[in-house]
Amino acid sequence: MSVVAGSDLLVLWDVDGTLLNAGGVGAELYGLVFRGLFGRAPDAFAPMAGRTDRAIILETLELAGVASPRQWVDPFIAGLTAHAPSMRAAVAARGRVLPGAAAAIAALASARANDVPGQVYQSVLTGNIRAVAEVKLGALGLDGPLDLGIGAYGDDHEVRTELVYVARRRAAAAHGRAAADFAGRATVLVGDTPLDIEAALASGARAVAVATGSFPAADLRAAGAHAVLPDLTDTALVLRAVLSLGLRSRAQHAGEQGLS
Repeated sequence: MSVVAGSDLLVLWDVDGTLLNAGGVGAELYGLVFRGLFGRAPDAFAPMAGRTDRAIILETLELAGVASPRQWVDPFIAGLTAHAPSMRAAVAARGRVLPGAAAAIAALASARANDVPGQVYQSVLTGNIRAVAEVKLGALGLDGPLDLGIGAYGDDHEVRTELVYVARRRAAAAHGRAAADFAGRATVLVGDTPLDIEAALASGARAVAVATGSFPAADLRAAGAHAVLPDLTDTALVLRAVLSLGLRSRAQHAGEQGLS
């Protein structure tokens, strides 16, 4: 594999449907917070796959006929944050790590230490608010190799594409770099929905899709993913999809011929 010395890569994992399945605990948390604010159950939940909590909350409030729904988004997020720790035991009992996810994260951490010129920084880009993401990942033992401080979350912005820029800025600040150092394809998003792919493409990042959520591989290819994997069980294939694609783009940008 041919890479550029000194090239750094920011790898941002989606959470639900990519790394784990939380066993429906997230929807229960929404119901708990809604009842606490409005004294009744929600009429329906807005579609969740690939969306940010800010967007999901707003539409759920609209579906419920809540007056001035946007003014309730921040109080709803505060409720999710307050109740998130109470869901940890339920996630641990009912949730599960998706096959290959832990090994893939660990392999990328090893690549960062041993195999790749430059650095590979791993975090998450998720529609979950940070408090919920931390509980889900921590309950299932996936938070160790991930630097959650440089990630981007569903309370940061309503639009998923904007989260890419948030994560780049945080990674740059944490590592004494310029945000431009993670621009374009120096960032790789790994996710299971067309919205993950859309966020990558709109921000110039690489999109590695995994067909472990509710969207088949054909839909993910049609959305424009640069690589589509059936799952994360083939660690070598995951490494090639993430490292080779991302670092090849940096090599080509520097005038090299890509990977061998």
